[in-house]
Amino acid sequence: MCDPLLPGAQEIMAYLEVPDRNRWYANRGELVRRLETRLSQALGAARDVVTTTASGTAALEASILATAGRAGPERPLALLPSYTFAATALAAERCGYTPYFADIDPATWALDPGALATHPALSQVGVILVVAPYGRLPDITAFEDLRAATGIPVIVDAAAAFEAVIAAPEAVTETIPVCLSFHATKTFSTGEGGAVIWDTQPGRELISQATNFGFLNSRECRMSGFNGKMSEYHAAVGHAMLDMFDRRAAAYGTVSETYRRTFCEAGVPGRLFASPEVSSAYALLEVASGAAADPLLNALDAAAFGWRRWYEHGLHEMSNFAECPRDPLPATVDLGLRLIGLPMAPDLTEDRIAAIATHLAQAAQEASAPQTAVRSAS
Repeated sequence: MCDPLLPGAQEIMAYLEVPDRNRWYANRGELVRRLETRLSQALGAARDVVTTTASGTAALEASILATAGRAGPERPLALLPSYTFAATALAAERCGYTPYFADIDPATWALDPGALATHPALSQVGVILVVAPYGRLPDITAFEDLRAATGIPVIVDAAAAFEAVIAAPEAVTETIPVCLSFHATKTFSTGEGGAVIWDTQPGRELISQATNFGFLNSRECRMSGFNGKMSEYHAAVGHAMLDMFDRRAAAYGTVSETYRRTFCEAGVPGRLFASPEVSSAYALLEVASGAAADPLLNALDAAAFGWRRWYEHGLHEMSNFAECPRDPLPATVDLGLRLIGLPMAPDLTEDRIAAIATHLAQAAQEASAPQTAVRSAS
């Protein structure tokens, strides 16, 4: 689990003079526009490519409306992985689509573009929602090729991938919107918020229109939309976060390295995923099986260390999505049982990480020790 830590009141206060002076608190004010420019520069773009939103879910919904529109009777399906956070499928539902769950590649934890190219349901698919699990970006070029070959709009739910997009500027394209979350648990955060990264001015205008009731340069509703704009107050948090982001990233990097070193020294079984393999907001332990995970989870519970199965066992097992069509999902089910989300924060101490490692290593050792048979009295 991630323990959020945002800029303090003093850091944010410096920016709050702007909306007070302008008496402009919402509806794409000065701070929002400046934040979009600063974020675009952080991504290495020569022009603005970022459109902020009220949340990561709003970014997804706006991208669906901007690229595919609302679902129609001929193409009612949204093709997406079951191994994701609920917001991915809920955004599709709110745009009228029925989620259709496909399995993931066990190596990437994401949809396989090659497998999707011949998917039998494509004739009914109106939009493809690709997930960047835990901030691991998929092969954007391969999905651009899929978009070109099928004509079906592709959107990347890259909620936790802010750092990954900075490291891979080729992820910013004219054809595929990439959606970020700026929730408090994310490495870059505005408290609550999100953004669409899309290198096309008409596309950015459609995102703005979709998140402003379908309005663009008038008060006439010309497309499906909703109220999904970022406020000036959340933008103030974003500016303060950008001011300190280098220090924050370095702190997360130290925690990730401490996890690696400590787990190696303690002999914790399995493979640890931490920054830069995944977003800095995660420390993930992949073990051999669900049975191997159980004693580790029990040990974490006993020691009161928080943990998460971030995507649970897949959306297909949640009651709201139980009736959605789906492929066989063996890789999704398997990974859901084996991947454990460990505590993470930019100020997580070495002592606490060492305690986590000790409890996990001891639990694994006890679980693998041969059991002495109990003899009955004769």
